[in-house]
Amino acid sequence: MFKKVILYTNRLDEMKGFYEYQLGFRIVEEDDTSFALSIGTSVLEFRQSDSASFYHYAINIPGNQFSLAKFWARARVELNRQEGMDEIYYSNFNSDAFYFQDPAGNIVEFIGRRHVDIMDDFTIDSLLDISEVGIVSPYVKEVGESLERMEIPVRGNKGIDPTTLNFLGKDPHFLVLVPPKRTWFFSKLKSETHPLAIELADGRMIEIDAEGHMVQKQADNPVSDLMESASFSGTAHMAGNENWSLAKGFANRADERPIAVDSRFGIASGSKIFTAVAVLQLVEQSKLELSAKLSELLPKTFPNFNATVHQLLCHTSGLPDYFDEEAMDDFEQLWQEIPMYRMETPADFVPLFRDLPPVEEPGARFRYNNAGYIALGLIIEQVTGEEFADYVEREVLAKADMSDSGYFRLDRLPKNTAYGYIEEDGSWRTNQYAIPVRGGADGGAFVTAGDMAKFWNRLMDGSLLSEEMKNHLLTVQAQEGEQAYGYGVWIDKQEAEMVKYHVMGYDPGVNFRSGYYPQQKSIVTVLSNTGEGAYDIVKAIEREKKLRG
Repeated sequence: MFKKVILYTNRLDEMKGFYEYQLGFRIVEEDDTSFALSIGTSVLEFRQSDSASFYHYAINIPGNQFSLAKFWARARVELNRQEGMDEIYYSNFNSDAFYFQDPAGNIVEFIGRRHVDIMDDFTIDSLLDISEVGIVSPYVKEVGESLERMEIPVRGNKGIDPTTLNFLGKDPHFLVLVPPKRTWFFSKLKSETHPLAIELADGRMIEIDAEGHMVQKQADNPVSDLMESASFSGTAHMAGNENWSLAKGFANRADERPIAVDSRFGIASGSKIFTAVAVLQLVEQSKLELSAKLSELLPKTFPNFNATVHQLLCHTSGLPDYFDEEAMDDFEQLWQEIPMYRMETPADFVPLFRDLPPVEEPGARFRYNNAGYIALGLIIEQVTGEEFADYVEREVLAKADMSDSGYFRLDRLPKNTAYGYIEEDGSWRTNQYAIPVRGGADGGAFVTAGDMAKFWNRLMDGSLLSEEMKNHLLTVQAQEGEQAYGYGVWIDKQEAEMVKYHVMGYDPGVNFRSGYYPQQKSIVTVLSNTGEGAYDIVKAIEREKKLRG
């Protein structure tokens, strides 16, 4: 019944800290004036208000986990008591319940539905959905009749009683309609009228204004609606003049663990820009020259490849590619003959292309090339004496304050990472055997949307590169038709104006786009743990926010 419930508070930061860190709820939407929590299949949003307010809401949990849930809750909050008891059995609902309050005074109820069993320990992922929402109004009769006209029935078909609790809905989901000044169960607080909004699973909206009148309207977030209708799985994030995040779908489909706004995702070739920044840092330090030839830098490995560092950076090297995107379209096929679990460093990729002939002369044309970036990774290791991933994590990611990002092994992914998924015959399998076990110079880092915003900001403010080197990276170095490329970054122009610098990545179970819009100084990042969808979401954001004129 409940898709989203919107409540108001004048203690937004304190509430966010309580729910995210003290209780461990996952944030699935946030901006400067609100945040939203994943509660099973429902979402609970808190919005900034100038006045204090409190509400009653309830969460369904499996009945057989009730005692475990109480143990979990007691470790984090103090449970409310009534007549010396901290729990109650409601025979008319065949359910057990306990209560506690959050920093704003909201009365939170966990209801153990005895007809629902899940054989597991209780965690935040045990929450089923929002069960009840209290609506307080001096116009109980008027509001109740409006809800009935929406085909939300009164429990027991008893009609609306303006003096007491009215349960509207169908078990186990109810609107609890009550007049002001009635004491809530397991609390000394008397009910008060405050605004709230409810989006039902079928898209209908119920809004209660500050006086307690009901308004019916439609949801109005086009980007969120598109993500929902397209069954998008991932996060969308905007930073700059507007700051907000949205998350949809599952990070772990088997356990139905929801994606959060700070979930980590693989970004495939989107991380080529990190390699480019690392190379230009070495150029800036006079440890490397853009005109240096690959055959001179790595004569034992590539004695016959005379492409320069510049040509490797902008895909004009002419090197043979281990995965030629102009001729091949299934990255997963590579690992049917070559064990993906052995692909951990740039050197592991060299046998795949070292003995092949060049595809054309260096500098002849732009031809997107993964092997060229593998070669750049080897150059970084040669110059620095360090493993590529360790060096870039320290000199690029850490300096950009990307504390949640890194080159993680697929078999050692840290917490809060979204598994990549491949759709096959109507079901889903993970991409663990479809991509290299660890990303490297040509792609495969894991990032959060927030960390990508930090990266763009640190790139633009001079924290990562000098102004001269930044301009090298962001200048068109190669072009093929309408495709323009700098160093590790795509560049979009309208007439003479730069409108967007962006990176993208596609792998089985990976779909990523992130861009910086210089005219608006805005950043948009869309991350998905499936093979598609990011492009459409980016275009919707660009249209909605008028980012391209």
